[in-house]
Amino acid sequence: MFAEKLYSLSDEDLLQQYCSTRNPKAFREIYQRYKDPLFRYCAQMNLERCVSLMEEFWLNLLQEPPTLHGQRLKNWLYTRLNKALNSTRSGQTEQQSTAGSTLQSTFEASDVLSAVQQLPHRQRNIFLLFNECNLSLATIADIERISLATCRQELADGRQSVTFNLHGSSRKPWKSSVTRAREAAEMEPTPQVSEKPRQPRARFPWGTRKGTTNTATGTPSTVNSPVEAARA
Repeated sequence: MFAEKLYSLSDEDLLQQYCSTRNPKAFREIYQRYKDPLFRYCAQMNLERCVSLMEEFWLNLLQEPPTLHGQRLKNWLYTRLNKALNSTRSGQTEQQSTAGSTLQSTFEASDVLSAVQQLPHRQRNIFLLFNECNLSLATIADIERISLATCRQELADGRQSVTFNLHGSSRKPWKSSVTRAREAAEMEPTPQVSEKPRQPRARFPWGTRKGTTNTATGTPSTVNSPVEAARA
């Protein structure tokens, strides 16, 4: 019954429940809600250290739960993890673990993940926080400490770069192969069909008259010749 009650609580109420009672079930509910999306985000931002970073992150949250001061817990989690990621960027790279090797193979096997990994660090962070973590642009701008207009432009540039990395500049991903084949066929020149010259037809200015053809000369002869008319 108590577990069902925890399940129905909001993130902020769960955190308040844990802060006041230190009930491990409340913490476990928060962990179950956010462990997978936080780990995916962390792995795509720092593959080598994602395992150790996430272990340290959850341990700190368990020992020292935050005071939100009206902030959403989801925004606080990603903001705090982003600070941890930035603090390790200049540090030494740790030896890659077995889990890191598995994740590396997954990234190399996925065209989408590989395309995202090619983005610059800030652009990749904005792209992931918006598309993967479902944060608002205003929250992301606060995390990156940039203006909202700059954040929006970085997101648009990131989407364009991912599309280019996936499909190149010529292929339009929103067009099917059938549509592209039809358009290519329409661009081909229509072959010219040569027509045979028509034979001119004989035209007689005097129209059609009854008569016979003289087999000797090939000229037409009338029924009543001029000689016969004179005799008459």
